[in-house]
Amino acid sequence: MRDKRPVDELSIEELERILAIRKREARLARLQTYDSKGRRIAGARPIQVRSTERLAPHLAPVPTEPRDGAETESAALSGTASEPRRADYFADVTFEDELELRATRHAQQYDPERARKRRKQLWNAALTAVEVAAVIGLIVLMIGLLQSFEEVSRRTAALQAEAEATRRAQFVPPTPTPLINLAAIVLPGGHTFRDNEPIFNLEEVPAQYRDQFVNYAASLPIRRPTPSREGPVRIRIPRIGVDSQVVTGDDWEALKLGVGHHIGSANPGERGNMVLSAHNDIYGEIFRHLDRLQPGDEVIVSTWTKDYTYVVQPNNERGVIKGHQLVAPTDVWVLAGGGDTARLTLISCYPYRVNTKRIVVFAVLKQ
Repeated sequence: MRDKRPVDELSIEELERILAIRKREARLARLQTYDSKGRRIAGARPIQVRSTERLAPHLAPVPTEPRDGAETESAALSGTASEPRRADYFADVTFEDELELRATRHAQQYDPERARKRRKQLWNAALTAVEVAAVIGLIVLMIGLLQSFEEVSRRTAALQAEAEATRRAQFVPPTPTPLINLAAIVLPGGHTFRDNEPIFNLEEVPAQYRDQFVNYAASLPIRRPTPSREGPVRIRIPRIGVDSQVVTGDDWEALKLGVGHHIGSANPGERGNMVLSAHNDIYGEIFRHLDRLQPGDEVIVSTWTKDYTYVVQPNNERGVIKGHQLVAPTDVWVLAGGGDTARLTLISCYPYRVNTKRIVVFAVLKQ
């Protein structure tokens, strides 16, 4: 294969060799011309192609000591340079010998291990570039997905707001009906008997509120809510032998389970009025003997973490000091808050098996 490199990339040694080869080719052309005309130069020796063994001495690297450029060029042309640059050497080397000499030198300079390392470095660099490009692409993709998700969220929120506004605009509210706190119309615990079975005494509820009260009783939850850690869970009254659990609420279903804590009233130890109710002749008859309590008797109400002791207060009725008071079923004033005092109010039906009134016991927190 011809060497197609430009002249600027050739070394001085290569230029010298090329010049010698050209001179050799010109000399051979002249000799062929002379032979064709029957002319022969006396003493001329036939041209022979050297083998690689004969070229071996010339494969040693040429010394490259810094010398003057003009002196080097003139020495090379005049044949006075180092041994590999002698004119007789260039005169005896054919063009094919020169090509073989170049191939041999290239084979001597080629290092397979170095070439393998170079290829490995190039391959690793290519893989690194691919990995970096993949990471950058993944980051760009994630940013695009995040932006798309935010845009979809904004559009969804806008559509929901528009739909809600449309629904509200189309909604025509019904004629408002007065709502009444039915639990504050009549005191808890009222009941009567039908065929010896206890039922809620609807007659105690004012006539104008009875329908609402029936709906209210029908909507009560079946499962009772769990008392909070600050709410009452147990009540003990040593004087009358009461020791019962306390549930949340004092509706008909709640009082089937035990003593009911009126929703909205105070918790044990808090300022205000804590209201507890229970039946006197059904479902355990827990509060049957409230009328036996005397002023100074203790009532212990417990939470999950602490016990609180309340002391029964006296009530002067007709000159007789008692620990209880009888009121009508609609005397809901007994549910009122206790102000800054921590109070306890116990409520049950009275008298036994008649239940036309309520018996109420007032107590205050023992200091």
